[in-house]
Amino acid sequence: MEQEIKKDYFKRNKWAYSLGGIGRDMSYTLVASFFITYIQFAGLGLSVAQFSVISMLLIAGRVWDAVNDPIMGTIIENTKSRWGKFKPWILLGAVLTGIVVVLMFNYRPLGNNGWNFVIFFGIIYLLWEITYTMNDISYWSMLPSITTDTKRRNSITTLAVVFAGVGAFAANAIIMVTTTGNAVKGYALISIIIAIFLILCQALTVFGVKQPKIEIDESEEKITIPKMIKVIKNNDQLLWVVLAMLLYNVGSGIFIGLGYNFIYIELGYDGTLALIFIASFGVSNIGIQTLYPRLANKFGRKKLVLYSFIAIAVGYSFMLLLGFVPFLPINIITIVIFGVIVFAGQAIIYMILTINITNTVEYNQYKTNERNEAVIFSLRPFMAKFGSALQQGIVALVLIISGIYTLSGNINFLESQKHYFDDLTQAEQTEYKENITNRIIIFDTEEFENLTQEEKEHYYDILENVTFSQSEGKEVMEIKAAADNFFKNEADIPMRLILRASITILPILFIFFTYAILTHKFKIDEKMYEDIIADIKSRN
Repeated sequence: MEQEIKKDYFKRNKWAYSLGGIGRDMSYTLVASFFITYIQFAGLGLSVAQFSVISMLLIAGRVWDAVNDPIMGTIIENTKSRWGKFKPWILLGAVLTGIVVVLMFNYRPLGNNGWNFVIFFGIIYLLWEITYTMNDISYWSMLPSITTDTKRRNSITTLAVVFAGVGAFAANAIIMVTTTGNAVKGYALISIIIAIFLILCQALTVFGVKQPKIEIDESEEKITIPKMIKVIKNNDQLLWVVLAMLLYNVGSGIFIGLGYNFIYIELGYDGTLALIFIASFGVSNIGIQTLYPRLANKFGRKKLVLYSFIAIAVGYSFMLLLGFVPFLPINIITIVIFGVIVFAGQAIIYMILTINITNTVEYNQYKTNERNEAVIFSLRPFMAKFGSALQQGIVALVLIISGIYTLSGNINFLESQKHYFDDLTQAEQTEYKENITNRIIIFDTEEFENLTQEEKEHYYDILENVTFSQSEGKEVMEIKAAADNFFKNEADIPMRLILRASITILPILFIFFTYAILTHKFKIDEKMYEDIIADIKSRN
């Protein structure tokens, strides 16, 4: 009877914990993967200089946030409440993050040629980093405390990662369908929906998980900054796995960061095609992660790392050649085929990295008789954010150097026009359609007058490609054809080559070094972990 109770108890924890991750990863995907896309395409009209400043602020913010993660871990370790040390921060972080996300995509302080938005970005992004860190560190730090059993840990980690993937996939799909061709209102609506879902999902974790007590002989000494540094420094396996995580996060993130530009340039400004691509990403990730426990039991983690890297290298290599060799045409089918191979390989490596860093908690206990989950697991988001900073820097550099960001200003202009048109009365819409000179509303009068005649003619040419249709009795501006003519059709060979090399060759290099570290430096395999657990139990 006691075993049945424990089994049911674990099942409840597993589902309450894992389902809570859906809203978390939806909110993270919205900000981490789409904020640059929002700036690029959602009618903000920022100059290259303003975009460059935002990119530098974003990189600096991510690095600063990463440095603060272990400090947040220390704060959590020292937290004592009737809810334990994790739950108060999970709930508080979720609520505050939801509020910040809504402000981030609904408040658009323009004017002063876009510099007001740059200032706003610096403030709101810092607030997002603080609030999300509260939730992120506490949520993942709870994982090792739920169970120490190898099979159960594989089970709950797999389910948590799968539902995190569901959240990321759902966010990508909803955002692409809602925002392509309707960016301003689409992002505003989606941010509210995702914020609500984040809070509800994390409330499920807080009120649904009941943590078991893990018996260890650990002193009540408070975790200080020097102690935090000592914990990290003395755990050699932790240091190797977080370095592997850093390289993986950069490598896998580059393709995601530039993937939408790749789709728009090669296939067109079409949310349906982007959705198909994202669906392949979601299905392959979720499918392969669901199978991870069986694959791990059959092959072991080291063999899985090798097979996964081979799949990634093959998939990216063929992606590089699409459209440049006769037998590999570039279309949504070929992109999806090789994308699935890449995503499946990356999903396995991500699972292995998550399991490996979880196992360093017991390795720390084995060496020092202390677990320090929050401090150790703070390095997971530390490397995710540090990797994100490097990835965002690479993405911004590629967009600027290739000229793609400047070219995307044409779509940015069209999205701002559509947003303006949708808010006009029927009479105003009729006037807008009849007189093309009334369509230039992105500029104030003085700014428009300062444009050269060539620049004015360029914007008139873009608007000549806009069409209108009726939907449910309302006038609708259709911008896809204009977007394709002034983005996809104007992208030259150097732009395409720089973009293609960035999303294929760079990821292969970064993930190769991830593979090398996991194969040659990280030594906690399945057998060693079982020996560690046996030793810890014998002490108690």
